[in-house]
Amino acid sequence: MPKRSNDFQKIVFLVKRHIAKNAEVTESKLLTDRLTRSEREVDICIEQWIGGHRVTISIECRDHQRKADVTWVDEMKGKHEHLPTNALVLVSRSGFSPNAKKAAESSGIETLVLEEVDSDTVLRLFGKLDSLWSKTFTLSPTKVVVRVQEIDDLPVEDVTSIPDNLIFKLDGTSLDTVKNLIETWLKSPQFVKEMAERGDESYKGFEAKWEKPSDKDGNPLCLRKENPPVIRKIEFIRVLGKCEFTVSEFPLEHGILGNVRVSWGRGDFMEKDALLVASEDEAGEKKLSITTKGM
Repeated sequence: MPKRSNDFQKIVFLVKRHIAKNAEVTESKLLTDRLTRSEREVDICIEQWIGGHRVTISIECRDHQRKADVTWVDEMKGKHEHLPTNALVLVSRSGFSPNAKKAAESSGIETLVLEEVDSDTVLRLFGKLDSLWSKTFTLSPTKVVVRVQEIDDLPVEDVTSIPDNLIFKLDGTSLDTVKNLIETWLKSPQFVKEMAERGDESYKGFEAKWEKPSDKDGNPLCLRKENPPVIRKIEFIRVLGKCEFTVSEFPLEHGILGNVRVSWGRGDFMEKDALLVASEDEAGEKKLSITTKGM
């Protein structure tokens, strides 16, 4: 069955996933009712093995303008009575009525509120910052030039490579194709960070140089000359191509969920409507997620 969700539920889900450490956090989880054997959808489940036992924390979310009342608390209590829920947490965006809080407390149900904070409080995650900006880019290599070192009577040489050319180790063992090697390098955290820092929307082309390329173990990469067969170390790889940068704004709202500071906002990411959620837990660990439909 299709999963249903809303921004408020998604915010709570992402915050819980940020702080859940090694637990498994699932949105719109189907749990089996022990009495009826039917499946019931739970907004968020946090599951973890503790002492050889599977522990399930179920979270239900309510995004209404009015405070949650005792009717909703009783409804959620009844829903989870025969579900494999070890602990139930109810989250309301608008808070709980006094009777609802009493009813939840007497039943061992935890209540949470996403309390919004304004720009004048020091509790905001990003201080007075009202927006975050994302920068995404796509790279389309069109040319790869490999410079091989001098060896014996063969001088330094620049070789224009094709995607299917093989890359070798020093011992002559083939490692991978040029295409796969370049794609992996262009996705490496260091290269992505450098490209993101220096590129902007005016960039339409790129040129990148990989000095003294090596494999994951630090061994030098090589090309093989076929006639006569000789293994030659690569001095550098130069990649040229087209690129496209996109910069998008995420206007922020700010709040506190339990003991976690939270900021969130909607914007465009990779040409899709996206939700950004950032959090900081009690230990000061910050995390950020951007989610779009299907990603």
